[in-house]
Amino acid sequence: MTERELESRRLARATGMTERVEEEDRPEDQYQCSYCKVFCYLSQVTCHCKEDEVVCAEHSSHLCNHPVSEHVLRLRVSDSDLKEILAKVDERASIPTAWTAKLDKVLSESSVPPLRSLRALLAEGERINYPLPELATLRRCVNRANEWVDSANTFIIRKQSRKRSRRSRGRPPLNEPIPPVFDERDPGDRPDRSLEDLQALIKEATILGFDAPEIGTLRQLADQAEQIRDKAAALLDDSRATTERDVFLSECQRLLMEASSVNVSLEEIYKVERIVSREQLVNELEDKAEDTTQTLEEIRNLLLRANACNIPPDNKSLKTLQARQRAGNEWEEKARHVLDQPFKTIEELDECSELDPSVPVDISIYDRLMSARSKAKDFEKQAKAWLLPDAQGLRPKVLEVMRFVARAEKDFSIPAIRDLKQTAEFALDLESRCEGILRNRYQHRDDTDVFDMIKNWRSYAKEHLTMFSLPVFEKLDVQLTHYEKWLEDLPWYCQQHGSGHGQDILSDVVDATRPEDDLPPNDEYFTCICNMPVRPPPPGTQSDAVQCDHCFARFHGECAANGGSCPFCDHRHWNGAIHKKRNWHFCFLPQILLSAPEIAKNYSDDWKQLELIVHRVDRLSSVIGHFLTFASQSGNQRPEYIPQVRHYMRKLYKIQFAVSPSREVSFGLDLAGLHRILAGQPAPVRPKKRRRPKFVFGQDIDKDWMDGTRCICRGRTSYLLNYPTVECEACNRRYHAGCVFFPIDGPVGRKQNRFMCPLCCIRKKQLYAYSEVRVKHVGRLFPTER
Repeated sequence: MTERELESRRLARATGMTERVEEEDRPEDQYQCSYCKVFCYLSQVTCHCKEDEVVCAEHSSHLCNHPVSEHVLRLRVSDSDLKEILAKVDERASIPTAWTAKLDKVLSESSVPPLRSLRALLAEGERINYPLPELATLRRCVNRANEWVDSANTFIIRKQSRKRSRRSRGRPPLNEPIPPVFDERDPGDRPDRSLEDLQALIKEATILGFDAPEIGTLRQLADQAEQIRDKAAALLDDSRATTERDVFLSECQRLLMEASSVNVSLEEIYKVERIVSREQLVNELEDKAEDTTQTLEEIRNLLLRANACNIPPDNKSLKTLQARQRAGNEWEEKARHVLDQPFKTIEELDECSELDPSVPVDISIYDRLMSARSKAKDFEKQAKAWLLPDAQGLRPKVLEVMRFVARAEKDFSIPAIRDLKQTAEFALDLESRCEGILRNRYQHRDDTDVFDMIKNWRSYAKEHLTMFSLPVFEKLDVQLTHYEKWLEDLPWYCQQHGSGHGQDILSDVVDATRPEDDLPPNDEYFTCICNMPVRPPPPGTQSDAVQCDHCFARFHGECAANGGSCPFCDHRHWNGAIHKKRNWHFCFLPQILLSAPEIAKNYSDDWKQLELIVHRVDRLSSVIGHFLTFASQSGNQRPEYIPQVRHYMRKLYKIQFAVSPSREVSFGLDLAGLHRILAGQPAPVRPKKRRRPKFVFGQDIDKDWMDGTRCICRGRTSYLLNYPTVECEACNRRYHAGCVFFPIDGPVGRKQNRFMCPLCCIRKKQLYAYSEVRVKHVGRLFPTER
């Protein structure tokens, strides 16, 4: 193809046309000859008149009518580049042949070709992208040789230690068999393959027919292993094993050192190793029999090694180790029992931790035991620190203590923790009760007073619960202190008994402030300051009543002995000149009521008594104030208001303390002044009352007729018998509906309750709704009756 292309270009150049190289690709239709349709990719002939059409060099004359010298020979690549591409293709095409020649050369030079050369040829052949018949056979050969080299390396290269993971310290589980006892050298370090395997591997290399450095190394190793095996066999048959024991053991150790560099398993070497291990174990037993620093696991391992090495059971060191092992097993059993308990005590942990130094222990179990003991001691120490706190230390919260107790009781049973828990439960219950009282949700069911109970709580808390931080109780304590101070502000507070005696005052206030008792009694004998009338004595008896010279009010003898003067007229009974037990003013009570803490409003009987006293006295004060305002006008100061004044003064006299909206005013003093004014006026002349005429009708004296009526017809007409009747809703008498002109068009019962008879209408001065009514005297006749 290259020669044909170069010849075509030579002919085109001979015609004298212009030559041009264009390396960029064009569309496929611009590489096709328009005359013969051949695909001319490397060179085309074009003309400036037909840029989109090309022809091959052979048909350049068929392109257009222009001379050939005006045509252009367009080249995709130059001649030099084309020849260079041809050279590269030739070189690539010769690679498989060259590889086959190399392989033949390696195989012909030696009957045992080097494995290194075969590996290189295999790698080179796999990179050639061309089918090579010899490559598959070469690959199988090299792979088999590589497998042999790997096997040879198991002898040549000593493997890293493959020691098995050791168990955690402690006695092995009972359901697992006791592991085989290892010799002085760990089995993980022993060679896996014997001398026979080594010799078979060397023989196999001869059969495979390749050469490698490992073959010579294996042969040297085999010779060295045979020499060591012969030396070991000679030592095993040496008679010095009993006579010259030390020299014999030294030679055995030197042989073992020499054999350690040979990675071949030799049974004779193992026998020599067992001899040395047994001798070393005997010496080790003598050294460690009395060593008290050994752990239980180390003693067990020594005894297992002694059993594997067939140490005689009468060996003194062996017996000592067995006795120590039994003591250690007993301690371990006891410690495991203590640790497995759900709730461990400090006494048991102390008993297990305080043991004889000669008793070997399992380090892991001992660490667990000491950790549990230390944890229990810390719990106990913290509990005692909270139960007996320092005055300057921070006090814990109750919930924090309960969480601490829960953590401690999860694994331990400690008396200090139980005491702390009981105390914390008391504190938690106290906080809950205090919160219920502060939120007004506490249901008090005992007979004792709530505040006495709270005082008992406070005494108990200050005596037994000072180690805790009780914020809710402290809030309640503040309110209780406020309540005690508030209680002392009550006028009737008793310092001796520490409480208020307000029940008698409340009884007097309730009795004197009843709303239905605002008007004076309608009895002329109610003139005393008490609520009992002063009636004349029975005939023949002497009365102890006394009379005021100014207002002429009569008093019981007992009531008059309260100062020697009339309480209605004498102002000394009201301005404090005459001493009274209740010598305070009402205007301070509302302020005391409002200043009470919330706990008093929710639970205090004294506050409820004060509230009732204030409300009722305030109502009475309002009523008296309105009356005094009315009576202060000169036109309203009439003697007929004296009973009302005396009635109010009786109430205030029973209450005893001063009543008025302000401290500067005393309604009792004002009423006393008003009473003196009214009593000094002459008595009014009462006009005689005219008596209303009393009507007596004939129906009032008649008897019921035979049909049960007592009508205005007076039963004189028989045809009215069984006539419809109506009943008066005032006097309940029955009348004939026709006689009283009551309409009977509808049901009688519908209007019966609205009917009032003519007689009741006359008595009540009302008009009868159904007719005009005229009354005549029994001795007179109406004009129609004449």
